[in-house]
Amino acid sequence: MKTTKIFSRPLMRQSLRSNRVLAIACTVILCLMTIVTTFASNVLSSSSDSQDYTDEQTEFYSYLYVLASFNEVAGTELSYDDFASSEDLTLYDTAFESASAQSEDMSFSSEEFAEVGETLSQSEIGIDSYISNFEYVYALGSVQGCFSGDDLDVESLMTDMLEMMGVSSDLVDNMSEMDASSMLNRMYFTIMCLLPILLFIIFAGNSLIVDRVDKGSMAYILSTPTKRSAVVITQAVYMVVVPFIMICFGFVTQLAASQLIVGETDVVKYAALYGGLYLLTEAMASICYLASCIFNLSKYALALGGGLNVWFFLCSLFGMFGSEDMVNMGMGVEELGSFNKISLIGLFDIDALGTVGSGAVDDSFVPKLIILAVIAVACYAAGAIRFQKRDLPL
Repeated sequence: MKTTKIFSRPLMRQSLRSNRVLAIACTVILCLMTIVTTFASNVLSSSSDSQDYTDEQTEFYSYLYVLASFNEVAGTELSYDDFASSEDLTLYDTAFESASAQSEDMSFSSEEFAEVGETLSQSEIGIDSYISNFEYVYALGSVQGCFSGDDLDVESLMTDMLEMMGVSSDLVDNMSEMDASSMLNRMYFTIMCLLPILLFIIFAGNSLIVDRVDKGSMAYILSTPTKRSAVVITQAVYMVVVPFIMICFGFVTQLAASQLIVGETDVVKYAALYGGLYLLTEAMASICYLASCIFNLSKYALALGGGLNVWFFLCSLFGMFGSEDMVNMGMGVEELGSFNKISLIGLFDIDALGTVGSGAVDDSFVPKLIILAVIAVACYAAGAIRFQKRDLPL
């Protein structure tokens, strides 16, 4: 009978059968996470990309100022509400013609006032809020502080109120400029997407070698014409191929969800991100594989391989609260970012990988991915050598 020294197909089939439920469950969870995150990211992106009405607001306030000034001089009670409901616009035309004659840069007309008001009425804020805000601006614009003598305005009032509530005005500015969809993307790849894959590599990696030694089934495998070298190579191939297939399913789901939900797909960008995720997965899987090759008892291998990976995952969670986005939101502490430096997940530079395919690629991710690849190769090789040379309790 021919001796198998490199790769055992029966052993591979056995490994696939024994872990198929776990692999399928984790893949389904990964795909569902992908769809949900894509939908949420699209909602956040749509919200942040809503139309900017700054120019219309400025023009609308100019018209309201003309009406307020005309009311003071002529003793009238012109207003936007009256303008929108009145059929006789004679007084308004008079006010706008007078303002146009006095201004060298701007011209005013009832038609343009109606058009600007209609545009602002379609905003999420509402026309009444714009009018109320202008009333504060107009009232405070001519008021000076009784102690400082400085001009009072709404912006300063809001800043002082926020500071009294313990909210920094810089924090508000940072939150308004923050890209929520980018933060959600980071959470997806380092937590939601990684978690089902992490569960698979911990339990599958433990079951491939050490669990068989612990339960005694390894003695049966080695009693067949199958060398130890074939065992370690076959199981290493399993740990390389199956996570790759899982991540490919996630990648395809991401492309399909992006196309159906968002309407566009950045194939190059997501290929880089999922490629980086695969290298991270293999670095973590190789640690489980090494632990499985070193120990004779499952509990020890699970404690080392699974424990280290869980530690990396927890460090990533803590490190997220030290990220720039979390700090800008007032929900994080910058010092917590140091946790990313003691975790393999910190080498998965999502921000830099996300620039692939754009006009300005940040290649700082390259050495980090090389380190992950080196760790994976080294641990797989060390595990294979260790298993072949050590004594087994067969």
